[in-house]
Amino acid sequence: MMLAVLCGLSACGSIPSSSSPQPITAFERQGPTNAVPVPQADMDPESLVRAFLKATADPDSGHEAARKFLTTTSSEQWDDRGDMLIIDEINIFVDQRSEDAVRLRLIGDNVGTLKTDGELLPATGRVETTLSLARVGDQWRIDGPLPNGTMLDRNQFETAYRGATLYFTNRSLEHLVADPRWFYSGKDTEATELLTRLIAGPAADLADAVDSGFPNGAALRGPVTALNDGGVRVELTGIGSSSTRDRTALAAQIIWTLDAADIGGPYVINADGGPLIPERAPGWQTTDVRSFDPTAVPATDVGLNIIRSGALLKVTDSGTVPVDGPLGSGTAVRSAVISADGETDAAVLARAERRFDLVVGPYGANPAVVTSGVSITRPSFGQDANAVWAVVDGQPVQWMRDESGDSERLIPVNADAIATVARGAITELQVAPDGVRVALIVGGQVVFAVVSTNADGGLSLTSPRIAAYNIGNRAVSLDWASPTTLMVARDTVESPVAQLSINGTPAVGLLSGNLSPPVRAVVADQSTVYVGDTLGVLRLGSSNGQPDQYWTEVEPAMAPDVIPVLP
Repeated sequence: MMLAVLCGLSACGSIPSSSSPQPITAFERQGPTNAVPVPQADMDPESLVRAFLKATADPDSGHEAARKFLTTTSSEQWDDRGDMLIIDEINIFVDQRSEDAVRLRLIGDNVGTLKTDGELLPATGRVETTLSLARVGDQWRIDGPLPNGTMLDRNQFETAYRGATLYFTNRSLEHLVADPRWFYSGKDTEATELLTRLIAGPAADLADAVDSGFPNGAALRGPVTALNDGGVRVELTGIGSSSTRDRTALAAQIIWTLDAADIGGPYVINADGGPLIPERAPGWQTTDVRSFDPTAVPATDVGLNIIRSGALLKVTDSGTVPVDGPLGSGTAVRSAVISADGETDAAVLARAERRFDLVVGPYGANPAVVTSGVSITRPSFGQDANAVWAVVDGQPVQWMRDESGDSERLIPVNADAIATVARGAITELQVAPDGVRVALIVGGQVVFAVVSTNADGGLSLTSPRIAAYNIGNRAVSLDWASPTTLMVARDTVESPVAQLSINGTPAVGLLSGNLSPPVRAVVADQSTVYVGDTLGVLRLGSSNGQPDQYWTEVEPAMAPDVIPVLP
């Protein structure tokens, strides 16, 4: 079971509850479940304005559907280009009214901003605008100037738009990075829409952190077409003399983007009139680009570990056993993390005179000190075990070793941009499995940022944004369950554990009936969430393929102050 968020753009004041982790809404190949409204003769001014806001869901032909609610003059003046504001809790107040004219105010909560490329960003604040209406014949129409851009009723957004994930490569063209977008679902050309957006490039926040196998000038030569026996045909132009490596990365982007949208193969991909790669002329399958699988997790037999009384212990069916080496036999471990392949660990050790060491080494062996400080946050691995991140004395750093293991260095990370969205100490920094995004706790708020590298190899955390406004400022721990899903522990009785997606939707609370807050720590993988509360460690995942309906105690780890640790 993939842990992800299933929630709408609910109001920002609270976290909606969910009985268990659930998958995100798929990109469904169907039209909206309720049609875009059209003006009706019996609509009063308030009803007409509400219908207008719903009609803006359809972007076709310059929002032709919404323009039917406007007078000719107002339609000519309205600049509908730009971002769309998603509005909730809409109230409409009539300020002036006569037989043939009405002036009213629209007030609502801004819960999201849909960018022109389909990226959804969380938003907060009140929206207020004045609208004038006039009678045209026997019906009301919106008259006078409208704000630039568009506004859309939240319920209509949830009905008419579907999330999808585009995939770009990292800078070395070796791994895929998710780029969630939202698409109007009232079309029958979803595969073409997806690939058109894919070729256009990543969202602005990822532009300096990812790459693409598509060269400049690449384009679709006509729509994506279905094959008679299943699968699709993709005709590209402008690929030119790109290398086999670039063409393979390009194919992986197409295949995994379509596969994530439930558009199955085989995928016949042609470029400039011939096969993209001759050996794949009959069609590609996901197995042909398995090395790029964005959902793949390295195999490991290292399961749940815990920190108890300063020692790192492995949880077994019958109890716990100390991990080999000094981490398992000592009393100094304060936090730890294990690489996804289970071969490397990093830990923070308490030393004399209120100082701490960050150590890295093979799992179960003697680790080496890589830096020290008065304060060090729980470490985090990046895309692989050759990079470890932490915040040392308030400064994010990355320890890196080369592939051969012969050299290593500690790199300061510029985090100046974080203060533009959240103030306070950085008490947690966890890097997503794709190595491109990071999640931070800053003054109790959860912040997303992107890892960007300049020409000199310098690292910066860029494009920061509040991850979700309904989490509040009492977050104490977080962990990536997958490259697109984050788990958050909060110092609160109500919804102490929440999950959220990178796709711009608000956080949703996991069930909490048998937790004993405060929850101090959370770790997760694609199937299970573990938390540490006042009684010990509990798990929530799936049993026999069905989502658990309550947290289960991990019996060997049921003691106060025990901290769960996962690869």
